[in-house]
Amino acid sequence: MRTRFLLLSFCLFCSVCFSQINPDKITIARDTFGVPHIFAATDAEVAYGLAWAHCEDDFEHMQLILIATKARLGEINGKDGAATDYFVQFTKVHGIVERYFERDVTANFKITLQAYVDGLNAYAAAHPKEIKLKGIFPITSKDILAGYQLILTSMIGVPRALECIIKEQPDDYIFNANAGSNEIAMSSAITADSSAYLVINPHVPLEGQASWYEAHVCSEQGWNVYGALVPGMISPAMGCNTKLGWAITFNWPDYVDIYEMEINPKNKNQYKFDGDWYDFEVRNIPLKVKTKLGSITIKKEALWCLYGPAYRTKKGVYALRYNTMFNVKAAEHWFNLGKTTDFVSFNNVMQMQGIPLFNFMYADETDCISYHFNALLPRRNPEYNWQKVVPGNTSKTYWDKFYAPGDLPHKHRPACGYLYNTNNTPFRCTAPSENLREANYNKESAFNWNRTNNRDLRINELMQGKTKITFEEFKKIKYDCTYPKDGGVYKTFKPIYDLKEQDYPDIADAIAKLKKWDFSGSIDNKEAAMAVLTFNYLYTKKNAGYNELETGITYETSLLVEAIRHAKKQLIKYHKTIDVPFGEVQKLIRKDKKLPVPGLPECLMTIASEETKDGHLQAKNGDSFIMFAKFSKKGNTYESVVPFGASRRSSSPHLMDQMELYTKQQTKPVLLEKSKVLQSAARIYHPK
Repeated sequence: MRTRFLLLSFCLFCSVCFSQINPDKITIARDTFGVPHIFAATDAEVAYGLAWAHCEDDFEHMQLILIATKARLGEINGKDGAATDYFVQFTKVHGIVERYFERDVTANFKITLQAYVDGLNAYAAAHPKEIKLKGIFPITSKDILAGYQLILTSMIGVPRALECIIKEQPDDYIFNANAGSNEIAMSSAITADSSAYLVINPHVPLEGQASWYEAHVCSEQGWNVYGALVPGMISPAMGCNTKLGWAITFNWPDYVDIYEMEINPKNKNQYKFDGDWYDFEVRNIPLKVKTKLGSITIKKEALWCLYGPAYRTKKGVYALRYNTMFNVKAAEHWFNLGKTTDFVSFNNVMQMQGIPLFNFMYADETDCISYHFNALLPRRNPEYNWQKVVPGNTSKTYWDKFYAPGDLPHKHRPACGYLYNTNNTPFRCTAPSENLREANYNKESAFNWNRTNNRDLRINELMQGKTKITFEEFKKIKYDCTYPKDGGVYKTFKPIYDLKEQDYPDIADAIAKLKKWDFSGSIDNKEAAMAVLTFNYLYTKKNAGYNELETGITYETSLLVEAIRHAKKQLIKYHKTIDVPFGEVQKLIRKDKKLPVPGLPECLMTIASEETKDGHLQAKNGDSFIMFAKFSKKGNTYESVVPFGASRRSSSPHLMDQMELYTKQQTKPVLLEKSKVLQSAARIYHPK
């Protein structure tokens, strides 16, 4: 009886929530690759349709972000999930949304946001057997904004800072990402056909929660954009509309500060600030954890002070302060970008400062290109070293103001005609003669945490001496899979040249092969497999990762020899020879389909792979969404590709129908005109 009552209550709730949206007024047109194009009169109706279509393709991951946001991931993922649940509550994700919701979210956007929520709830109500965890639905608008808050707070480095505190090594905190992205724009000053070019190329895991989903949203209220988003986003994070496009890449200056609190020796729950004692807010957070013996509930302390969340260790109490604590505008900021029509309107939207990070690259049909190091960066007291722990007992370290967008690194319409970012320093974004001067910007923000990297160096190699570039040449730059002559990878590889084959007769052939490598990761390269397997072994043994690809690593000769022996053994065991084309070893794999794929970690065509049990290198991270745009007087054209397909459902014909295109560096055309989309659509229906 109780189950029936709850189900009835859920259905009644859903009927009330989306009674204002008529699914019959919403059209979902699936193109031949299954990509959804959602058409309706209003933004709200389109948002409803987007939510429905995304659930059709990936309800599993849509639910996972909602489960995480509601701090219930431990109920399905055990201890690891509980760690996320603690983080959600430790950082008061929902509390921040509650605090700023009325202030930050406009009335018009609330309507669109609610419609998106209604679409999710409607899909859940219609497909109850697909729901992974009871009590997640129905969701609210605030749950969606809490999802943005959780993801962005994670992206700016707070988990890493908390980890350093827990390990009692807070001074070791440095914000470094473990993945990268590319963005390049060119104007008629360098393009052969006088068009403006843009490539959008984020690098994240090819599958899973963070993988990109492409969609086209089109209303009669000026929202017409095609791009990529992740589950829980109500609009593309990057993409193109009929007049312009933008790309984003990760940036990581210092967004997070760690404070050492002065504790009252007579009361461990009090801290001193400007000579007075203040009480911590002390909470015991309940965490429900799935175990082999069933679910258990544990409680873990969390503190809050005037700086923000705080954590107690044996060495003291440390507090955190970071930029995502101050607004919940990100969802609306991204939504508004899709409705811009020129650089002036785009730049006006960027003044919202709702999106707290990312380099933005812009191009449009007026031949305008622009780069902006977007970051919500605090104005800090220059008397302190903010890249180390600072005292938490004085207002001198308390900040609540931020630099305006115009105060941050940006470059507009360079004379050379090109701009780029590869997660590198913002002070290398164009031709050397036009680069920004680091001395013109504040030192407290740690702009130097974004370094020069292999992709940055390679772009400069490829651009050297170029005066005019065709669109096909532009694509070749993006798909280039060769490391530069200098950089972290070359520095790591260089000791191989000092090895003498006669000193190691059992691997003399492998050493000789490595010395012949031209630093390319093309599928026909017969030295790349040996190089990648050797590097993988070295990096694993040195506990190194993405950052060390940028900087290079040092190691003992004995370890290098050990790594080469391992690489040779693997190739002989699984491929019978060390003289094997790279494409026979590195594969893009989904289910029983395996295709050769080029690319290397930290090169322009980025592919990071993992060794499989059958001796292959399976592509795991890298080029996760690629979109090319050409803005021309003859008309704008767009094309895109994803690694697998539009759907994550195993039974879908679009689970892996883009794999051939992706592995051959080909794309599919993108249409934004409604009549053309409907004319060529493979399926047209309403979300119900």
